[in-house]
Amino acid sequence: MDLRRLRGGELLAGVSAGALLFVMFLEWFGGASAWDSMAIARVVLVALALCGLTIVVLTVTSRTVAMACSAAAIAVGVGALALLLVSYRVIVNEPGPNATVAVQTGAYLGLLLVLGVIAGAWRTLADERTHSAASLRQT
Repeated sequence: MDLRRLRGGELLAGVSAGALLFVMFLEWFGGASAWDSMAIARVVLVALALCGLTIVVLTVTSRTVAMACSAAAIAVGVGALALLLVSYRVIVNEPGPNATVAVQTGAYLGLLLVLGVIAGAWRTLADERTHSAASLRQT
């Protein structure tokens, strides 16, 4: 296990994924958490959080980058689905017009953390080698 292998993308995905699991326990709509108020989306959110944490674990423990890149590619796909579901529920289809069922801070934090996992996974997929053929052509 080598923590020095973690780059910015892996750190962003891992921290966002862990925070997303925590934020799911906060109030999202009225007095309900994401566990109570989101039926299908909660499964997708948990899958996204697990993908983000898997990126970190595979980066630290694997010898090759291919394992972490595979997890990152899956996380980007799952993250796109989670982003669609959560943004629809939070922005488009708000649960109710009154204050008892209003969108709470946890929902907006959850939306930002979904974006954080996607951005971290996307950054993990980037090629940072300066000696690659694409990098040499740009110089």
